[in-house]
Amino acid sequence: MTEGANTITIAWGGLKVILPWSGWLLLLAMLIYLYKHPEEFDAWLAKIDKFLLKFWSGREKQFIQRDIRSRINRASKKINKEAEGLITKGVEVVWVNQENIESFLRKGKVIVRMQHYENHDKNVVNAASHYVTKGVLHTAKIYLSDKMQTALNLALTKKILCEEQDSGTSTDYFFANVLRPTLDADADLNKTFEVIEKMERKGLFTRILLREIRLMGKKLYPNTPTNREFQETKNFFDFLEPFADLNSGDFIRDWEFVRDDIKMGILFVAQRGKLEYAGYEPYIKRINEKITRGAQNIYLFGRKQNNVKAVKEIAKRVRAENQKVIDYRVEIYHSFLGSENLPAVCIVLKTAR
Repeated sequence: MTEGANTITIAWGGLKVILPWSGWLLLLAMLIYLYKHPEEFDAWLAKIDKFLLKFWSGREKQFIQRDIRSRINRASKKINKEAEGLITKGVEVVWVNQENIESFLRKGKVIVRMQHYENHDKNVVNAASHYVTKGVLHTAKIYLSDKMQTALNLALTKKILCEEQDSGTSTDYFFANVLRPTLDADADLNKTFEVIEKMERKGLFTRILLREIRLMGKKLYPNTPTNREFQETKNFFDFLEPFADLNSGDFIRDWEFVRDDIKMGILFVAQRGKLEYAGYEPYIKRINEKITRGAQNIYLFGRKQNNVKAVKEIAKRVRAENQKVIDYRVEIYHSFLGSENLPAVCIVLKTAR
């Protein structure tokens, strides 16, 4: 036998040994992935149930349960990346023969007891709405006015539905049967919701507004809310509104909000030409001034690639040079400037309390 033939024989023998092991390793990797991402496992099971519906209609409710659970859990996981711990991880739908929907927290999950409807979009919207009501900011919502609670619930329900829309029919149902009728009936609520929508487009809604309200609730709960807390959360919302409307060249007077329970500051790295002629020093100086004045979380924003890079470098410098900064969190996302969808970064510098 030639040397080449010997090599092929040895290689083939090795492959016969390796391939079975590689198959088991692949299976093990898949099982570990599904264990860490149960929402993806639910999504696959929902697809299997949907296929089996062609042969057995008795699996319809099971398919709808899995479909709702996987949609909401996948969307919630994405939102929690924008503000850690914002949303309760997990929802379970229980079918009951009653029109009144009940939802409550149990062992870290939101349980939604609801009637099954032939209209699947109605099932998805009902489950998402009640999941948001119970599973988002459940220790902080009591410190918000009723109107702000309603606006936040509507905005987050829309966000969840839009994150995981398939053909978009559930989102359409929500717009036509829940969102528009509710907003049309209350002009003040509509105005608050419009501001939240602008915050969402600028990346401020979950990353700053809801994150800071969550931290406030974590600090205060279960203290009974007073007018002071209601006023502070309202003032914080009003403080963020100009940033939601901010366009290039606009002037904003207040860049810090330091009160009894919410203590934060904002810095945009965006002024054209400033990095080229002044470097990082002016930004670092302003961050240190915010920390000195009592800001506990500093939010650094940058859009476009050069500003994104600059924000990362500035955060590293401050973290290394200012001992009060104990940690920072980086998130890459996309933000709108006018109609332009741009790469963006948000870095939260956290200081010692």
